[in-house]
Amino acid sequence: MSASSSQPPAPARVPTPPSRVAGAALAAGLGVVAWATGRKPLHAAGSTWAAELRVDSPLPDLGVPLISRRGVHACTVRVSRAVGTPEGWWDVGGLAVRLPDAGTRGRPADLLFATTGTGRLSRDLLRPVRQAATRPLTTLLPTRAGDRSLELLVRPVGAAEQPREYELAVSVDGGRWTAVGLLQLWRELPDTRTRFDPIVDELEGTRPPAWVVGLREPAYRWARRLSRRRATEVGALPVTGD
Repeated sequence: MSASSSQPPAPARVPTPPSRVAGAALAAGLGVVAWATGRKPLHAAGSTWAAELRVDSPLPDLGVPLISRRGVHACTVRVSRAVGTPEGWWDVGGLAVRLPDAGTRGRPADLLFATTGTGRLSRDLLRPVRQAATRPLTTLLPTRAGDRSLELLVRPVGAAEQPREYELAVSVDGGRWTAVGLLQLWRELPDTRTRFDPIVDELEGTRPPAWVVGLREPAYRWARRLSRRRATEVGALPVTGD
């Protein structure tokens, strides 16, 4: 028997999932924007708030601790515009929530919302708006709670230019929205460079589908590296999940 015949066969080549290809392309595009502008490519400017999430109508059967029982949870909220167009111009609105200790293994949990429709199909389509967070915002991409699909919605209460209260609702398996609580913005804080990352800091009791991770993870990995590099340049410590 020849030496070459004793070598184990090469492992079969596994095709790269389309979602990871799309995620790598997204990360590359964001990297070019960051290089050209010298700033975050998305949601570079916004307002940061000390806030509270109040759960009034829990859903214990979902197995998500945050919404399984009544309670009030201190959190940080950042309201921003995706591209950073001037006020009054069309842009995609964003709202990010960081909940200390609501993630797995005692970590924080990050929730990201973008302006979309609220229908069964339109909730998965970005919707440009003139004001950052005066329209309903959803998590856009679904996550899993056990064997069920879960989406979240924040809907402004009132018609102020900067709403201070948002109804929190959830949709299970693509069904109707069920209100579970209220997100209240109490006090504006100095805006920070905090980079929210729902892949690293996922909500306890949930797990995104593999295709969502494949789409998002390359872009978030690039963002974490860029954040650490900038922190080193200015002599500051990077923020976990930033």
